[in-house]
Amino acid sequence: MSDQGKGSLGNFFEDFEVGSELVCPTPRVLTAAETAWHIATTNDRTPRFCGSEGRVHPLVVFHLVIAQTVRQVSLNARANLGYAGMIWRSPVFHGDEITTTIRIVGLKENSNKQTGNAFVATTGRNQHGETVLEYTRWVMVRKRDETKATRYLDEPVTPKLPKQVALEDLPAFPGALPTTAQTGGQYFFEDYVAGERIYHYDGMTVNHSDHTSYTRLFQNSAKVHFDALLTDGKPLVYGGLPMSVAYAAAFNGLENRSGIVAMNSGAHANPCYAGTTIYAYTDVLETHALGDAPAGALRLRLVAVKDGDPSAEPDFQMRVSDGKGGERYSPRVLLDMDYFELMPKRGR
Repeated sequence: MSDQGKGSLGNFFEDFEVGSELVCPTPRVLTAAETAWHIATTNDRTPRFCGSEGRVHPLVVFHLVIAQTVRQVSLNARANLGYAGMIWRSPVFHGDEITTTIRIVGLKENSNKQTGNAFVATTGRNQHGETVLEYTRWVMVRKRDETKATRYLDEPVTPKLPKQVALEDLPAFPGALPTTAQTGGQYFFEDYVAGERIYHYDGMTVNHSDHTSYTRLFQNSAKVHFDALLTDGKPLVYGGLPMSVAYAAAFNGLENRSGIVAMNSGAHANPCYAGTTIYAYTDVLETHALGDAPAGALRLRLVAVKDGDPSAEPDFQMRVSDGKGGERYSPRVLLDMDYFELMPKRGR
């Protein structure tokens, strides 16, 4: 830990060691207030997270868990690079207290010797010790001393991460099935086909107060989101906000969804700043009936795009040439998220 007197500057890349484990302060009780703020900021209309059941939105749980790790992991982050193997193991209800633990599973110093990537296995638990969320994320973290290389420059430790959450690891359908009267939706599991694209049409412009208040809601203290002097006058929008905005927009076309249950991968493809207008579309990658379960699993790819509705651009490409014979994300892509949604079957 790096300290300036009694005040902490947070961990830098040199402070991490593969295998180290930490319990992250501060435990937090989630209430209806967080749900209301999430709805007000993103316009998410998924019924099971708006009603009397008191169920907390899975992305609200995610935002809290990741925020609880900031002081230990990403206070000095340059970028949050991605996620893998994310599973919402148990539902969270208003009044549940969430505590998060982390384990460093990989370290790789970058060739510029200014930063390194930390791979962090993260687990959120409720007051009963039950796992509610687990995943691995990787973060680019600043070094304290750019003149000295660490051993992870020449001997990086890179964990093997799953490309996809196994179907048998998906949690069972949580709770009662939504009704079409609640959702307003007409499409069920059987109506979705691998290879189809769903445009969500509704754009949303993110302003400065949106992203700062939403980030503070979860006590996320990463400097790049708030410190204009550190970011040349342009604080970076917390990547979870475009994720939530895009997921909220995806209600249009996926109205009967039960809520995200697993994320195979997620990439914040390009930075987002205040004033950005976000649109989204979904590609249906796979459909799995899951036997006689009341809901099937849809493997979906949610793409958030800035400053233009992709539904009006038939030639829009998520990936473009990098000029070196390869590909990179289009500079307009903010989020590329591969995830599983449980969708009720018709007549169940």
